[in-house]
Amino acid sequence: MQAFFATLLAVFTAIFGFFSADGSLKELIEKGDISGYADSVSDYGELPDFKADANGDFTVLQFSDTHFTTGLSYSDIKVLNTMKAQVQEYSPDLVVISGDMLDGGETGAYNKAYVLRTVGEMFDEMEQYWAYIPGNNDGLNYGTASDITAYLSQYEYCIAADEKDISGGAQYSVDIYNNEGTELTHSFVFLDTMDYDQEDGEHIYGYVHQDQVDWCEAEIAGKLNENPDVNISVFIHENTPAFAEAALYGTAYKEGYAEIAEIAEQYNIPKNAPLDEVFENAGCVGLVSMGHSHPSENYCSFYEGTYYHVTAQAKVMSTFITVHTGAENTAEMYDFETVKA
Repeated sequence: MQAFFATLLAVFTAIFGFFSADGSLKELIEKGDISGYADSVSDYGELPDFKADANGDFTVLQFSDTHFTTGLSYSDIKVLNTMKAQVQEYSPDLVVISGDMLDGGETGAYNKAYVLRTVGEMFDEMEQYWAYIPGNNDGLNYGTASDITAYLSQYEYCIAADEKDISGGAQYSVDIYNNEGTELTHSFVFLDTMDYDQEDGEHIYGYVHQDQVDWCEAEIAGKLNENPDVNISVFIHENTPAFAEAALYGTAYKEGYAEIAEIAEQYNIPKNAPLDEVFENAGCVGLVSMGHSHPSENYCSFYEGTYYHVTAQAKVMSTFITVHTGAENTAEMYDFETVKA
Protein backbone atom coordinates (compact mmCIF):
# COMPACT_ATOMS: atom_id res chain seq x y z
CA MET A 1 0.00 0.00 0.00
CA GLN A 2 2.85 2.40 0.84
CA ALA A 3 4.41 1.63 -2.53
CA PHE A 4 1.10 2.44 -4.26
CA PHE A 5 0.80 5.84 -2.59
CA ALA A 6 4.44 6.57 -3.31
CA THR A 7 3.86 5.81 -6.99
CA LEU A 8 0.72 7.94 -7.04
CA LEU A 9 2.59 10.83 -5.41
CA ALA A 10 5.34 10.50 -7.98
CA VAL A 11 2.82 10.67 -10.83
CA PHE A 12 1.18 13.80 -9.44
CA THR A 13 4.60 15.36 -8.85
CA ALA A 14 5.62 14.61 -12.41
CA ILE A 15 2.40 16.08 -13.83
CA PHE A 16 2.69 19.20 -11.69
CA GLY A 17 6.30 19.64 -12.65
CA PHE A 18 5.49 19.12 -16.33
CA PHE A 19 2.85 21.85 -16.33
CA SER A 20 4.89 24.22 -14.18
CA ALA A 21 7.92 23.93 -16.39
CA ASP A 22 6.10 25.12 -19.48
CA GLY A 23 3.45 27.74 -18.86
CA SER A 24 2.52 28.07 -22.54
CA LEU A 25 1.76 24.36 -22.84
CA LYS A 26 -0.27 24.53 -19.66
CA GLU A 27 -2.26 27.40 -21.15
CA LEU A 28 -2.80 25.49 -24.40
CA ILE A 29 -4.13 22.41 -22.59
CA GLU A 30 -6.34 24.40 -20.25
CA LYS A 31 -7.98 26.40 -23.04
CA GLY A 32 -8.57 23.47 -25.39
CA ASP A 33 -6.98 25.20 -28.36
CA ILE A 34 -8.14 23.76 -31.71
CA SER A 35 -6.59 26.45 -33.90
CA GLY A 36 -5.82 25.13 -37.37
CA TYR A 37 -8.09 22.08 -37.04
CA ALA A 38 -9.95 23.06 -40.22
CA ASP A 39 -6.75 22.44 -42.20
CA SER A 40 -7.01 18.74 -41.33
CA VAL A 41 -10.49 18.30 -42.84
CA SER A 42 -10.70 18.47 -46.62
CA ASP A 43 -14.11 16.86 -47.14
CA TYR A 44 -17.13 16.82 -44.85
CA GLY A 45 -18.81 14.05 -46.81
CA GLU A 46 -22.43 13.91 -47.83
CA LEU A 47 -24.94 15.27 -45.35
CA PRO A 48 -27.96 13.09 -44.59
CA ASP A 49 -31.41 13.67 -46.05
CA PHE A 50 -34.42 13.44 -43.76
CA LYS A 51 -38.01 12.35 -44.17
CA ALA A 52 -41.17 13.91 -42.82
CA ASP A 53 -43.55 11.62 -40.98
CA ALA A 54 -46.71 10.15 -42.48
CA ASN A 55 -48.57 13.41 -41.76
CA GLY A 56 -45.91 15.47 -43.48
CA ASP A 57 -44.53 16.84 -40.22
CA PHE A 58 -40.89 17.37 -39.28
CA THR A 59 -39.81 18.61 -35.84
CA VAL A 60 -36.93 20.77 -34.66
CA LEU A 61 -35.81 21.51 -31.11
CA GLN A 62 -33.89 24.78 -31.21
CA PHE A 63 -31.34 25.85 -28.61
CA SER A 64 -29.27 29.00 -28.70
CA ASP A 65 -26.59 30.94 -26.85
CA THR A 66 -25.54 28.24 -24.40
CA HIS A 67 -22.19 30.07 -23.96
CA PHE A 68 -20.43 26.98 -22.61
CA THR A 69 -17.00 27.59 -21.08
CA THR A 70 -15.53 24.28 -19.92
CA GLY A 71 -18.34 21.74 -20.04
CA LEU A 72 -17.68 21.16 -16.35
CA SER A 73 -18.95 24.34 -14.68
CA TYR A 74 -22.19 24.32 -12.72
CA SER A 75 -23.89 26.46 -15.37
CA ASP A 76 -22.62 24.27 -18.23
CA ILE A 77 -23.73 21.05 -16.61
CA LYS A 78 -27.15 22.49 -15.78
CA VAL A 79 -27.75 23.57 -19.39
CA LEU A 80 -26.40 20.28 -20.78
CA ASN A 81 -28.75 18.31 -18.51
CA THR A 82 -31.65 20.53 -19.56
CA MET A 83 -30.88 19.98 -23.23
CA LYS A 84 -30.61 16.23 -22.76
CA ALA A 85 -33.90 16.06 -20.84
CA GLN A 86 -35.72 18.10 -23.47
CA VAL A 87 -34.38 15.97 -26.31
CA GLN A 88 -35.53 12.84 -24.50
CA GLU A 89 -38.95 14.33 -23.84
CA TYR A 90 -39.66 15.75 -27.31
CA SER A 91 -37.72 13.30 -29.53
CA PRO A 92 -37.19 15.87 -32.29
CA ASP A 93 -36.20 14.89 -35.79
CA LEU A 94 -33.41 17.45 -35.58
CA VAL A 95 -31.80 19.64 -32.93
CA VAL A 96 -30.49 23.04 -34.00
CA ILE A 97 -27.97 25.01 -31.95
CA SER A 98 -28.21 28.44 -33.50
CA GLY A 99 -24.98 30.09 -32.46
CA ASP A 100 -22.86 31.10 -29.47
CA MET A 101 -22.63 27.53 -28.31
CA LEU A 102 -19.34 28.60 -26.76
CA ASP A 103 -18.36 31.66 -24.81
CA GLY A 104 -15.59 33.83 -26.21
CA GLY A 105 -12.98 32.54 -23.79
CA GLU A 106 -11.37 35.88 -23.09
CA THR A 107 -11.38 35.47 -19.31
CA GLY A 108 -11.74 32.77 -16.70
CA ALA A 109 -11.78 29.01 -17.01
CA TYR A 110 -12.24 27.83 -20.57
CA ASN A 111 -11.73 24.68 -22.65
CA LYS A 112 -13.04 24.81 -26.19
CA ALA A 113 -12.06 21.26 -27.17
CA TYR A 114 -13.60 19.71 -24.06
CA VAL A 115 -16.90 21.54 -24.59
CA LEU A 116 -17.11 20.38 -28.20
CA ARG A 117 -16.26 16.83 -27.21
CA THR A 118 -18.85 16.87 -24.42
CA VAL A 119 -21.64 18.12 -26.67
CA GLY A 120 -20.68 15.88 -29.60
CA GLU A 121 -20.54 12.77 -27.44
CA MET A 122 -23.82 13.63 -25.72
CA PHE A 123 -25.73 13.72 -29.00
CA ASP A 124 -23.93 10.64 -30.33
CA GLU A 125 -24.92 8.69 -27.23
CA MET A 126 -28.55 9.74 -27.72
CA GLU A 127 -28.32 8.99 -31.46
CA GLN A 128 -29.76 12.45 -32.04
CA TYR A 129 -28.99 14.38 -35.22
CA TRP A 130 -28.10 17.99 -34.58
CA ALA A 131 -27.08 21.01 -36.61
CA TYR A 132 -24.70 23.77 -35.58
CA ILE A 133 -24.21 27.30 -36.86
CA PRO A 134 -21.61 29.70 -35.46
CA GLY A 135 -22.38 32.77 -33.39
CA ASN A 136 -20.31 35.89 -32.96
CA ASN A 137 -18.56 34.47 -29.86
CA ASP A 138 -17.80 30.93 -30.97
CA GLY A 139 -14.69 31.56 -33.02
CA LEU A 140 -13.10 34.42 -31.09
CA ASN A 141 -10.24 32.55 -29.44
CA TYR A 142 -8.49 29.15 -29.45
CA GLY A 143 -9.95 28.15 -32.81
CA THR A 144 -12.07 29.79 -35.48
CA ALA A 145 -15.65 28.95 -36.43
CA SER A 146 -14.21 26.88 -39.29
CA ASP A 147 -12.06 24.96 -36.79
CA ILE A 148 -15.15 24.26 -34.67
CA THR A 149 -17.12 22.94 -37.64
CA ALA A 150 -14.19 20.73 -38.64
CA TYR A 151 -13.79 19.43 -35.09
CA LEU A 152 -17.49 18.60 -34.86
CA SER A 153 -17.43 16.71 -38.14
CA GLN A 154 -15.89 13.71 -36.37
CA TYR A 155 -19.19 13.08 -34.55
CA GLU A 156 -21.63 10.81 -36.34
CA TYR A 157 -24.78 12.72 -35.47
CA CYS A 158 -23.48 16.25 -36.07
CA ILE A 159 -24.36 17.43 -39.57
CA ALA A 160 -22.44 20.75 -39.66
CA ALA A 161 -20.31 21.45 -42.72
CA ASP A 162 -18.41 24.36 -44.22
CA GLU A 163 -18.03 25.67 -47.75
CA LYS A 164 -14.31 26.25 -47.56
CA ASP A 165 -14.03 28.60 -50.54
CA ILE A 166 -16.29 31.28 -49.08
CA SER A 167 -16.37 33.45 -45.97
CA GLY A 168 -17.62 32.13 -42.66
CA GLY A 169 -17.22 28.92 -40.75
CA ALA A 170 -20.37 26.96 -41.58
CA GLN A 171 -22.85 27.15 -44.42
CA TYR A 172 -24.74 24.11 -45.60
CA SER A 173 -28.24 22.79 -46.14
CA VAL A 174 -30.20 19.62 -45.50
CA ASP A 175 -33.27 18.38 -47.31
CA ILE A 176 -36.57 16.99 -46.06
CA TYR A 177 -38.37 14.52 -48.30
CA ASN A 178 -41.87 13.14 -48.04
CA ASN A 179 -42.44 9.99 -46.01
CA GLU A 180 -41.85 7.81 -49.06
CA GLY A 181 -38.59 9.58 -49.83
CA THR A 182 -39.71 10.39 -53.36
CA GLU A 183 -40.21 14.17 -53.30
CA LEU A 184 -38.31 17.09 -51.82
CA THR A 185 -40.81 18.96 -49.64
CA HIS A 186 -38.71 21.28 -47.47
CA SER A 187 -35.11 22.37 -46.91
CA PHE A 188 -33.16 23.90 -44.05
CA VAL A 189 -30.38 26.36 -44.84
CA PHE A 190 -27.75 27.14 -42.19
CA LEU A 191 -25.60 30.24 -42.56
CA ASP A 192 -22.79 31.82 -40.54
CA THR A 193 -23.60 35.49 -39.91
CA MET A 194 -19.97 36.09 -38.83
CA ASP A 195 -18.44 37.39 -35.61
CA TYR A 196 -17.37 40.98 -34.91
CA ASP A 197 -16.50 43.86 -37.20
CA GLN A 198 -14.20 46.14 -35.28
CA GLU A 199 -13.70 48.49 -38.25
CA ASP A 200 -17.37 49.37 -38.58
CA GLY A 201 -18.47 52.41 -36.61
CA GLU A 202 -22.19 51.67 -37.07
CA HIS A 203 -22.19 48.45 -35.11
CA ILE A 204 -19.70 45.98 -33.74
CA TYR A 205 -21.31 42.87 -35.18
CA GLY A 206 -20.19 41.24 -38.38
CA TYR A 207 -22.36 40.63 -41.42
CA VAL A 208 -22.76 38.11 -44.20
CA HIS A 209 -20.34 38.70 -47.05
CA GLN A 210 -21.28 38.77 -50.71
CA ASP A 211 -19.84 35.34 -51.42
CA GLN A 212 -22.08 33.92 -48.68
CA VAL A 213 -25.09 35.73 -50.14
CA ASP A 214 -24.26 34.29 -53.56
CA TRP A 215 -23.93 30.81 -52.08
CA CYS A 216 -27.28 31.11 -50.31
CA GLU A 217 -29.00 32.32 -53.48
CA ALA A 218 -27.57 29.42 -55.48
CA GLU A 219 -28.46 26.91 -52.78
CA ILE A 220 -32.11 28.01 -52.71
CA ALA A 221 -32.25 28.07 -56.51
CA GLY A 222 -31.05 24.47 -56.54
CA LYS A 223 -33.88 23.42 -54.23
CA LEU A 224 -36.45 25.23 -56.39
CA ASN A 225 -35.04 23.57 -59.47
CA GLU A 226 -35.68 20.17 -57.89
CA ASN A 227 -39.17 21.15 -56.72
CA PRO A 228 -40.66 24.57 -57.63
CA ASP A 229 -43.08 24.21 -54.69
CA VAL A 230 -40.43 23.62 -52.03
CA ASN A 231 -40.27 25.84 -48.95
CA ILE A 232 -37.17 26.88 -47.05
CA SER A 233 -36.37 27.48 -43.38
CA VAL A 234 -33.24 29.49 -42.64
CA PHE A 235 -31.31 29.38 -39.36
CA ILE A 236 -28.84 32.17 -38.58
CA HIS A 237 -27.39 33.68 -35.42
CA GLU A 238 -27.68 37.43 -35.97
CA ASN A 239 -30.61 39.24 -37.52
CA THR A 240 -31.24 40.87 -40.86
CA PRO A 241 -33.02 44.23 -41.37
CA ALA A 242 -36.25 42.39 -42.22
CA PHE A 243 -36.61 41.58 -38.53
CA ALA A 244 -37.16 45.31 -37.89
CA GLU A 245 -39.71 45.47 -40.70
CA ALA A 246 -41.52 42.46 -39.27
CA ALA A 247 -41.56 44.20 -35.89
CA LEU A 248 -43.20 47.30 -37.38
CA TYR A 249 -45.59 45.75 -39.85
CA GLY A 250 -45.92 42.07 -38.96
CA THR A 251 -48.22 40.29 -36.54
CA ALA A 252 -47.43 38.11 -33.55
CA TYR A 253 -47.35 34.39 -34.24
CA LYS A 254 -50.39 33.94 -32.03
CA GLU A 255 -52.11 35.59 -29.11
CA GLY A 256 -49.86 35.65 -26.08
CA TYR A 257 -46.72 35.07 -28.14
CA ALA A 258 -44.44 38.10 -28.06
CA GLU A 259 -43.77 40.12 -31.20
CA ILE A 260 -40.18 40.89 -32.11
CA ALA A 261 -40.40 44.70 -31.82
CA GLU A 262 -38.28 44.90 -28.69
CA ILE A 263 -35.54 42.77 -30.23
CA ALA A 264 -35.53 44.63 -33.53
CA GLU A 265 -35.10 47.97 -31.79
CA GLN A 266 -31.99 46.77 -29.96
CA TYR A 267 -30.28 44.79 -32.71
CA ASN A 268 -29.99 45.80 -36.32
CA ILE A 269 -27.33 44.93 -38.89
CA PRO A 270 -27.97 46.95 -42.07
CA LYS A 271 -25.24 45.15 -44.01
CA ASN A 272 -27.28 41.93 -43.86
CA ALA A 273 -29.87 43.49 -46.19
CA PRO A 274 -28.62 41.55 -49.27
CA LEU A 275 -29.65 38.34 -47.52
CA ASP A 276 -33.18 39.67 -47.10
CA GLU A 277 -33.24 40.45 -50.81
CA VAL A 278 -32.34 36.83 -51.62
CA PHE A 279 -35.16 35.56 -49.41
CA GLU A 280 -37.68 37.99 -50.88
CA ASN A 281 -36.75 37.18 -54.48
CA ALA A 282 -36.89 33.44 -53.82
CA GLY A 283 -40.47 33.69 -52.57
CA CYS A 284 -40.25 30.38 -50.74
CA VAL A 285 -38.63 31.23 -47.38
CA GLY A 286 -41.21 30.55 -44.68
CA LEU A 287 -38.99 30.94 -41.63
CA VAL A 288 -35.90 32.89 -40.64
CA SER A 289 -34.86 32.00 -37.10
CA MET A 290 -32.08 33.50 -34.99
CA GLY A 291 -30.61 33.60 -31.48
CA HIS A 292 -28.04 36.17 -30.35
CA SER A 293 -30.20 38.64 -28.43
CA HIS A 294 -30.85 36.57 -25.28
CA PRO A 295 -34.51 37.55 -24.82
CA SER A 296 -36.34 36.43 -21.71
CA GLU A 297 -38.96 34.75 -23.89
CA ASN A 298 -39.36 33.54 -27.45
CA TYR A 299 -40.44 36.09 -30.06
CA CYS A 300 -42.08 35.54 -33.42
CA SER A 301 -43.75 37.79 -36.01
CA PHE A 302 -45.26 36.88 -39.38
CA TYR A 303 -44.55 39.33 -42.18
CA GLU A 304 -45.15 39.01 -45.93
CA GLY A 305 -45.22 35.23 -45.92
CA THR A 306 -42.27 34.66 -43.55
CA TYR A 307 -42.02 33.97 -39.84
CA TYR A 308 -39.22 35.94 -38.17
CA HIS A 309 -38.37 34.06 -35.00
CA VAL A 310 -36.02 34.86 -32.12
CA THR A 311 -35.33 32.04 -29.70
CA ALA A 312 -34.39 32.71 -26.09
CA GLN A 313 -31.16 31.73 -24.38
CA ALA A 314 -31.14 27.99 -23.69
CA LYS A 315 -30.76 28.38 -19.95
CA VAL A 316 -34.16 30.16 -19.98
CA MET A 317 -36.08 28.30 -22.66
CA SER A 318 -35.85 26.66 -26.08
CA THR A 319 -38.26 26.33 -29.00
CA PHE A 320 -39.95 23.22 -30.36
CA ILE A 321 -40.84 23.85 -34.00
CA THR A 322 -43.15 21.64 -36.01
CA VAL A 323 -42.88 22.10 -39.76
CA HIS A 324 -46.01 20.96 -41.60
CA THR A 325 -44.29 20.39 -44.92
CA GLY A 326 -47.56 19.75 -46.74
CA ALA A 327 -49.28 22.97 -45.66
CA GLU A 328 -50.87 25.04 -48.40
CA ASN A 329 -49.17 28.26 -47.29
CA THR A 330 -46.36 29.38 -45.01
CA ALA A 331 -48.74 30.92 -42.46
CA GLU A 332 -50.00 27.41 -41.64
CA MET A 333 -46.66 25.69 -42.09
CA TYR A 334 -45.15 26.23 -38.62
CA ASP A 335 -46.10 25.66 -35.00
CA PHE A 336 -43.83 27.17 -32.32
CA GLU A 337 -43.89 25.85 -28.77
CA THR A 338 -41.96 27.42 -25.93
CA VAL A 339 -40.07 24.86 -23.85
CA LYS A 340 -39.02 26.28 -20.49
CA ALA A 341 -35.75 25.18 -18.98
